[in-house]
Amino acid sequence: MTIARALRRGEDLFRAAGCETPRLDALVLLAAGIRRDKAFVFAHGEAELGPRCEAGYEDMLGQRLAGRPVSYILGRKEFYGLDFFVDERVLVPRPETEVLVDTALGILRGQPWMRRIHDACTGTGCIPIAIASGGGGWELSASDISAEALEVFRLNCANILGRVLAHTRGDLLCGAGGPFDMITANPPYLQSADCRRMLESGWPEPGLALDGGEDGLGVVRRLVEEAQACLAEGGFLLMEASPEQADAILGMLGKRGWGEARAVCDLAGRRRVIVGRRP
Repeated sequence: MTIARALRRGEDLFRAAGCETPRLDALVLLAAGIRRDKAFVFAHGEAELGPRCEAGYEDMLGQRLAGRPVSYILGRKEFYGLDFFVDERVLVPRPETEVLVDTALGILRGQPWMRRIHDACTGTGCIPIAIASGGGGWELSASDISAEALEVFRLNCANILGRVLAHTRGDLLCGAGGPFDMITANPPYLQSADCRRMLESGWPEPGLALDGGEDGLGVVRRLVEEAQACLAEGGFLLMEASPEQADAILGMLGKRGWGEARAVCDLAGRRRVIVGRRP
């Protein structure tokens, strides 16, 4: 089978299965299968795959058709220009979360007194590792309730930073310490009913990283309360959220007296990151 034919086969299969990005998924998997970049795939369409590469590619096609995300199949996901290891123990980093990192770095660089940053619900560690890669010399730490997620976190720290950031296992900020100058988090924010439906349909990501309670805001409410006790005076809380939750979270911060509460939009213009400052 030629490279061009293999690409068409993957694209056709994914399109028939209703995948959102059939050509991109086929291209990424094929490039990985032949251990070349995407440009090579386009430039060498008449080259033969060979039996070993063809078998490996067919295996990846089967996994994708079974609903496994491309990132889990490849065991990696690019985030903020960094290559993170991912598997079913953690949520796959999304491009929208890069907005949180950009916002955090903007605040940190404008507030030179800020030194201690903690990331709750860290998962892969994409947020604190990306911040650490900014080279500001900040003191970063992280926490997660999942021991399995922290295994992935440690691996990514070692692979990307060459060292493992301080971390604790705990629910939100329990045992994290402080006071911190900034707390970041991408907490679970799906409604429990939606999360159950997704998991029952075969969604592969861990429910613990998705389920935000009956209205999707249960974890956020606790995070706001705990952050107020763990932040230094004038410290910042940054949370990723569903755009539909922005008004409710901003109202929550307002009732608790948080200052400078605002929503930051992602590239699609949706309110994605909520920022508040401890009074």
